Amino acid sequence: MKFFLPKQSEFFNSFKELGGCFIEITDLFHNFSHKFSDFEAVAKQAGDIEKRADVVAHSIIDGLNRTFVTPIDREDIYLLAHEFDDLVDLVENVIRDIYVYEVTEKFDAAVEFAILFKASAVYLNDLIACLQESKYTDKVVSLKIKIHELEDRGDTIYMENMRKLFKESTDPIVTIKMKYLLEGLENAMDKCQRVSDIIEGIIIKST
Repeated sequence: MKFFLPKQSEFFNSFKELGGCFIEITDLFHNFSHKFSDFEAVAKQAGDIEKRADVVAHSIIDGLNRTFVTPIDREDIYLLAHEFDDLVDLVENVIRDIYVYEVTEKFDAAVEFAILFKASAVYLNDLIACLQESKYTDKVVSLKIKIHELEDRGDTIYMENMRKLFKESTDPIVTIKMKYLLEGLENAMDKCQRVSDIIEGIIIKST
């Protein structure tokens, strides 16, 4: 039995919209990390996507205030909306910081994390689709494992690039800028895993 009731499907549809925003911003970052040009224009595009995600998240909270009986726990709906919105924010922050810090030289970590983000976005949207069924299936397990593997890879990329930065950088300003960017990239990847954990928990409780 589907636990997102037809008359309350706006919650599920809104989560799909948030997933769409994440796919959009990860696609943007993926292209940007390879081309590394048009910094101001890309930062504006990212900001526009982030604002749309905020609107969707706020609509979910507003829906909670207007709905007496929710399809799943109110706390879970609020938490997932908040954390998913934060995820979009974190990727937007990295793009914005590259522009603000005037980092104009392409760096490998951005490309590597962009690939991880793009894959995670697909898997997270597949997990959102699994919310429609109150079953903890092999597909859910497989998607969670894939996202965790991507997050583990992100940890390795972060560690390797941070060690390289402090070993090879001779400019303290560059070191500070790159340290913040690497931390931002890792935080976004950690948040992907966090969102997947929340979705899994909702599904388990609804089984």
